[in-house]
Amino acid sequence: MPMRETEAMVLRSHPLGESDRIVTFLTRSSGKVRGVAKGARRSRRRFGSNLEPLSRVRLSYFEREGSELARIEGADLLESFYRLQEEPERGAVLACMAEVADAFAREQQEDEPYFRLLHAVLRAIRDGLDLGPGARYFEIWTLRLHGVLPPLTVCERCGGDLTARGGIYHRREGGVVCRRCVPGSTPGSVMLPKGALAAAAAILKDAPAALIGRSFAPGALGPLQGLAEALFFDLTERRFKSYEVLRALRGTSR
Repeated sequence: MPMRETEAMVLRSHPLGESDRIVTFLTRSSGKVRGVAKGARRSRRRFGSNLEPLSRVRLSYFEREGSELARIEGADLLESFYRLQEEPERGAVLACMAEVADAFAREQQEDEPYFRLLHAVLRAIRDGLDLGPGARYFEIWTLRLHGVLPPLTVCERCGGDLTARGGIYHRREGGVVCRRCVPGSTPGSVMLPKGALAAAAAILKDAPAALIGRSFAPGALGPLQGLAEALFFDLTERRFKSYEVLRALRGTSR
């Protein structure tokens, strides 16, 4: 097989044996790629710190017939977001984004819009976007790009407008309904006040850089995280560990 080259974001890496690493990338041209970086643990001369999570690299690799793991030949650093992760809470939020990307990136399929989403959000956070809006932006657009974000402006049941009074994400129906159709909460439901839906509308309308300095109604972003986590669990049937680490760091609970 010929060597392939593409721009990529490092999502995660873990040791393989005494000297190698298995690295997961979100690539611009081929979706999610997992490969073995030979000697990456034993010597830093070949890869250096280029395999740190969320580094943007020029990736060179060979696909190996009959193997799910590519052979990583090179990863030249194009852009580092390492400094964003030096502060523990900020690092935990970015770890959440990397875990979500790992779960939703299409394996060995072109997924350039998702690559551009992750890159744009990281750059906006580096340039001053607050962590809350940045994380919610990535979560909401992850769901949108993969076709699983329910409509947030009209009731799933009656078609009524949700923007004035808010709604409820009804997990059994898999959609957002108005309070006339479902007056109270049901087990596992997520309340979405009008401020949360207004924040979601801004996220879906603007680029992440346009939200730098933007203020949202108090309590608007929390319900969007609850919506995203509920949908993530329903779609993947697992809870993302990085969110639990973030909650422990903040001393909060679900």
